[in-house]
Amino acid sequence: MSPHPEIVERVKELITDYLDANGIELVDITYRREQGGMTLRLLVDKAGDGISVYECEKLNNYLSEGLDKAAIIDERHLLEVSSPGLDRPLKTDRDFERSMGKELNVTTYEPIDMKREHYGRLIGMDEDKIVIESEGVSTIIPRDKIAKAQLKIRFP
Repeated sequence: MSPHPEIVERVKELITDYLDANGIELVDITYRREQGGMTLRLLVDKAGDGISVYECEKLNNYLSEGLDKAAIIDERHLLEVSSPGLDRPLKTDRDFERSMGKELNVTTYEPIDMKREHYGRLIGMDEDKIVIESEGVSTIIPRDKIAKAQLKIRFP
């Protein structure tokens, strides 16, 4: 979770109509201190062929102007808008539904079945948990215990 949830929520409110009007999905948003200072980072995507660099640039410009007008952030910051790429985090019901039957890497906040790293095929989910299967063994992982979930990246 971002250490500045109030700023993240205000940014979401600022861009919701723009995202809806342009068919853009907000995958993730963070505002936190990084090596170069404070960074507001948005990961966005579109169904189908994904989002273009041009669309990311337009959203970046829209958000930059909106942030200046609304005075949401009162310190120097870097603004990044990009597509999530291959290591896209899985967070929403829709993310998990799209990943049904695919191989996942899941890291949990605390051990489940004596481990924090879980790998397997997503075979079930609901609003409270996901179920992954590896080598014939099913593991139930509560959604609130997931620190990070993403598709397993395979290289030829």
